[in-house]
Amino acid sequence: MRIAKFISILMMGLLVSGCGVFFEKEADPEDHRNQCLVAGTTGAAALGSIASPLGAGVSMVVGGVLSHFICPDVAQPAMAPKEEDTSGFFHPDDQDLDRVTDNNDMCPFTPEGITVDADGCALDDDEDGVPNYMDQCLATPKGNVVDTDGCSLKIVSLEGVHFAFDSSRLTSEAKSILDSAAVKLNAHSGSRFTIEGHTDSYGSDVYNQQLSERRAKAVMNYLISQGVAASRLVAVGKGESFPIASNDSREGRAENRRVDVFAK
Repeated sequence: MRIAKFISILMMGLLVSGCGVFFEKEADPEDHRNQCLVAGTTGAAALGSIASPLGAGVSMVVGGVLSHFICPDVAQPAMAPKEEDTSGFFHPDDQDLDRVTDNNDMCPFTPEGITVDADGCALDDDEDGVPNYMDQCLATPKGNVVDTDGCSLKIVSLEGVHFAFDSSRLTSEAKSILDSAAVKLNAHSGSRFTIEGHTDSYGSDVYNQQLSERRAKAVMNYLISQGVAASRLVAVGKGESFPIASNDSREGRAENRRVDVFAK
């Protein structure tokens, strides 16, 4: 009887070990373990019954316990690393991420990606108060009043003040336009103005520069005669460098012979 029990236990161990190896070929690890547990338990009970009905019960219990140790565990899937929540991210040392620490940053809220100077402020090459990334006129003369696009603020448009070819003489029509301009300039009693003369491209650069200066002075002198203080006016010539129309047509050249007045 003892020999039969020993053989039963030995066969049970072999059966459980064998099912563990057999079911390793199964695709689903969880099914693999469940089938192994069932096979080990029932197999042990069947072998134990060879000895006696009581032996079947004892063998089933022993087989179930051993199966839990012998049957391979189901590997738990690795948990994906939790992604860091970057919404509302706040950098404790450099809020605008411009590589200038907050304690040295004079402009701590510069838009991301904007080139900044050593103080952390956006570059402003023409020093007009409008940073380069917003400036539509990057070479505004120093001291000129500018608009929100960084361009010189044209207080009075004198585009109708055209000049005859190779002349700085004001026509009756031009004087009429300047009469209205003088009223507007006097209304800005605290401002100073730059009067810029322009020419078309006909002639040499040197000659056109001189002609543009004479035209600017002609306009300035007329405005002074209409009550605008001379101390508030500066006349400069720009030559042919800043056309507003094509110089390939007669009409375009006439538009380029003009005077502009900007606030300073």
